[in-house]
Amino acid sequence: MGNRRWNSPVLVVCNRTDQMLMINTTNEARDILLSAWPTTEGKAFMAALQICADVDAGIREPEEAREAFIMAAREAEVPIETSMQ
Repeated sequence: MGNRRWNSPVLVVCNRTDQMLMINTTNEARDILLSAWPTTEGKAFMAALQICADVDAGIREPEEAREAFIMAAREAEVPIETSMQ
């Protein structure tokens, strides 16, 4: 379930690696949250992880995970671009 593509990707600048990453799925979002996120706390961060798990369980939709991921990025001040198609 988590591998379904989002309607629109999110471009993330990873501060740890200086790489630009294109996030297209809930699985990709969860992976970056767990492996390369600058913080492992915060309400939006925890909510994003939970919503990613809920998408995998079929309880939520991938676009909800996308929105939660964007909120987590804003909370952690991670540079993102959301206007790509």
